Amino acid sequence: MKKRALNIDHIEESERSAEAGKNSDFRPKTGALIVFEGPEGSGKSTQLDKLIKYFKKKKSKTVLLREPGGTVISEKIRSIILDRTHTNMSEKTELLLYIACRAQIIEEKITKLLEEGYTILQDRFYLATIVYQGYARGIDRKWIDELNKYALDGLKEDLTIIYDVTQAEAQKRMKKRTKKDRLDEEDTEFHTKVRDGYLKEAKKMDNCIVISTDNKDEDSVFKETLYHLERKGFI
Repeated sequence: MKKRALNIDHIEESERSAEAGKNSDFRPKTGALIVFEGPEGSGKSTQLDKLIKYFKKKKSKTVLLREPGGTVISEKIRSIILDRTHTNMSEKTELLLYIACRAQIIEEKITKLLEEGYTILQDRFYLATIVYQGYARGIDRKWIDELNKYALDGLKEDLTIIYDVTQAEAQKRMKKRTKKDRLDEEDTEFHTKVRDGYLKEAKKMDNCIVISTDNKDEDSVFKETLYHLERKGFI
């Protein structure tokens, strides 16, 4: 009888899994992290307002978090980042402030909520830094990647949904805003680079969906979003 070769890789993996189970610090992720991104004026915030209400009816363990913000410390940093009077903020300072917000919300909230089985609807995450500070501000990608890696500490999202909008449509929508922050007031070139960055990065990502919101009402975009979330098994 021919002997079957031992699957060493399988044995080693099983041993590693068993060892991890003995480690008191090992906590498997049981929740889901769904990230929502998009340029200014894409309708992201409107959709998230609708989505959190929908999810709360379906799943009690659902929470909406935002970046920058989401914790007491991060919200204070957010107020500094978006303050319209801070026109002299350097690009490096802006980048580091965003990373600081991310590190804080991950350690204080996201990791724990995922361990407890929560579905997190995350309003912006590390991709926003790649796009806004990388593509739009022109900061060297290697620094952004290294800082993101440090802040994320191995955390990975389960799905990213990007709401896309043309610059012409975005400007129409943004004119209706009663309150504008420092980023809202950036010029057209800046916002064009942001949009281009999102579309380029989306093509590189494994689990990413782009939804165009041009010439669509809120309900149509909402139904399209739900379709993809259901297709991916999140609802």
